[in-house]
Amino acid sequence: MTLCLERSLEKVHILHFLCRTDPADVARVEAKTWISTEHKYDTVPHVREGVKGILGQWTAPPDMEKEMNDRYPGCMKGRTMFVIPFSMGLVGGPISKIGIQLTDSNYVLLCMNIMTRVAPKVWETLGDGEFVKCIHSVGCPRPVERKVVNHWPCNPERIMIAHRPTEREIMSYGSGYGGNSLLGKKCFALRIASVIARDEGWLAEHMLKVLRIASVIARDEGWLAEHMLVSS
Repeated sequence: MTLCLERSLEKVHILHFLCRTDPADVARVEAKTWISTEHKYDTVPHVREGVKGILGQWTAPPDMEKEMNDRYPGCMKGRTMFVIPFSMGLVGGPISKIGIQLTDSNYVLLCMNIMTRVAPKVWETLGDGEFVKCIHSVGCPRPVERKVVNHWPCNPERIMIAHRPTEREIMSYGSGYGGNSLLGKKCFALRIASVIARDEGWLAEHMLKVLRIASVIARDEGWLAEHMLVSS
């Protein structure tokens, strides 16, 4: 797969590169993001009958299995499959978590090296331990049937981002963009991690903003951790 990197603003930023994407492949695809658990209300909150909830989408395990089996067979044909061992946190750290991502996108390979800790030492640290299984494909096997725009293979009509929290699995198909494909981001750090945290007795947050506040009444200073469950 060819990734088109153009040297941009060379006189100002020698190492500044521009990667153009397909305008049809975008972030914020909540309508195509699903979580599969045996019981619906392990995933989404209760709402009144006839009201469509907006906090997540649930699908039954057999339905998700069918959708994935309809997409993944042969999806990486003609492309290189990369195996990315990554650590969320310091490799070997006491609270770090490990994931293994399979992908056919070299953009994902490059960006996961920036956003997470990718190193051979992750394999040594993992041993026979538990890890989050991440599978991603741009959904554009060769020979391509859809026109590739800006050297950015994708399949936006069939995007599906699926999570199986109990199994610690993430499956993403059709998009190469941001959190849709960099599965250590929202998929792992928010959705799967929140379940791991619940099971282990801690709290997972996708973002953490620490604000310094001054108490006018007590003339005392303190720190407020404001947890935000949305991506910037």
